[in-house]
Amino acid sequence: MDEGAAGASMDLLGLLTSASVETMAVLVVCGLFSLISWYVIFAKWREFRRLRSERTAFEAAVAGRTSLEAREQVVAALGRSPFADVVRTVSGFLADLRGANERGGVSRTGLSLTQLEALTLALDTQVRAEAERASRRIPWLATIASTAPLLGLFGTVLGIMQSFTGIASGSGSSNIAAVAPGIADALLATAAGLAAAIPAVIAYNIFTSRVERFEGELERAAQGEIAALGREGRL
Repeated sequence: MDEGAAGASMDLLGLLTSASVETMAVLVVCGLFSLISWYVIFAKWREFRRLRSERTAFEAAVAGRTSLEAREQVVAALGRSPFADVVRTVSGFLADLRGANERGGVSRTGLSLTQLEALTLALDTQVRAEAERASRRIPWLATIASTAPLLGLFGTVLGIMQSFTGIASGSGSSNIAAVAPGIADALLATAAGLAAAIPAVIAYNIFTSRVERFEGELERAAQGEIAALGREGRL
């Protein structure tokens, strides 16, 4: 078993060392794509784990808090958080509205329909901005997933061309010694392209789904704040 594994490793090393310049260029680019892909995967995995922790902390903090002031007080300890910022946005909007009413001598305490639409628009804008922030770098995975197989295919074509060149240089002989180097280069380039593309495709689908879920959770938090204002008689 160990001898077979060692032989396979030596065979792979031999393929790499004997690869043509064109194939080596393809392998280097595919390797760079793979490094970028895994960097994005680990970075986004940590980011979404943090967002999940922040959502859990927010829900635990605001549970049972029936007034905006109480919710604002408890989320102050959460620090920078997209979910806590929903409460801060509502609180800041109402504070600005109170200041405007005092300057204008208006005694209205609730929100008019226009003011409610303005608050809803402000929350929607915040939700979209947070979703866009969470989706940063994810398009890199889509680019790698679509480009790496094509790059591998390019290396495959070069390897097949090398095989035909080997046949031609061998006076039309199609024995295995003439075509083996080109076929090996072709398969190596194909494998490199797929190795870079497959993790990127899987991660892109997973992270795209998580962005959509995160956006939905923020929208529910914003709708919950508006509903809480209604229960408090502020609408």
